[in-house]
Amino acid sequence: MVLLATVLATAFQLSVAISPASADTVLTMTAAPNTNPPDPLFGPQSTSAPCVIAATNCPQQPAGFGFNLFSPNSGASFDRYSTNNTGNVADGVQGMPYTVGQITGIVGNAFNIIMDVNTTAAHSENLSLLEVLDLTTNTTIAHFTAPLGGANVGNPTNNGNGFGDFLFSTVDFTGLTSTDQILFHAQWQNAVDGGESFFIKSVPAPIVGAGLPGLVLACSGLIALARRRRQLVV
Repeated sequence: MVLLATVLATAFQLSVAISPASADTVLTMTAAPNTNPPDPLFGPQSTSAPCVIAATNCPQQPAGFGFNLFSPNSGASFDRYSTNNTGNVADGVQGMPYTVGQITGIVGNAFNIIMDVNTTAAHSENLSLLEVLDLTTNTTIAHFTAPLGGANVGNPTNNGNGFGDFLFSTVDFTGLTSTDQILFHAQWQNAVDGGESFFIKSVPAPIVGAGLPGLVLACSGLIALARRRRQLVV
């Protein structure tokens, strides 16, 4: 009984730990590794990883899923929101929101945001803010806030369009109402060359047997082994 109680308590603690937080999630920024071929976690955008903000056309955009096709491509600063109606939404103006159900129907509940950078030898681009907003509840679902002066993103591994250069993990919509209205919002500075793009991509499925189900299965085996040993002793 003591062993069973310990297992159940551990399983409960882990289930709480892996549940999505109701508060604002802090996104972790990861640079793409220099590999050939590029790491599939970072794209390509053409594999049903829809753009939300981009200065270039996204040819494989899912039907009915729009994005902010902004222009001009370069400038001192940008403050852009996504839009579900493809077009050029001006700086600081909120576009038409997506719904939670619309997003999860394409990338699932858990996904990453990927930034694709275009630059020159100046390597000058800085990202200062990236956030996911729930307009229905007036809350921030997830955000990345750079240190003072911005996070330099001007030295991309995969310069040019296609694969992303920086990954922001992880946004989780588990528990949200499917009709909640969602916007993506990014602020960056000192952009040169072609424009930047932001797209979203599903988090890879966990290995079968891993995580909480795997733990419970393993603990069940330990309980059975302990009972058998007691029987043998008797």
